[in-house]
Amino acid sequence: MPYTLVRITVEDFAKFKPVFDGAAALRKAHGSKGVRVLRSVDRPNEVVLLAEYDDLGKARQLFQSQEFREATKRAGVTGPPEIHFLDEVDRLPA
Repeated sequence: MPYTLVRITVEDFAKFKPVFDGAAALRKAHGSKGVRVLRSVDRPNEVVLLAEYDDLGKARQLFQSQEFREATKRAGVTGPPEIHFLDEVDRLPA
């Protein structure tokens, strides 16, 4: 199963979150099966997004799209996102 791990810094998390939530249809159109939103404990404007996709190609298209670039601007993302495309190779119990 393909995943993306995205690390971003935002101007203000309270501004970012509603814009991110509003982009759910965009993510879903590109095969998103859900996203975990994580924040740094020490730097609350540093955000990590772990998302599962049904197709790696569609996930790549999302991050290359104009809609993605526009959404990051509206959400107050500072600087380019750090994007990693990952493939799950194992899942272990706790």
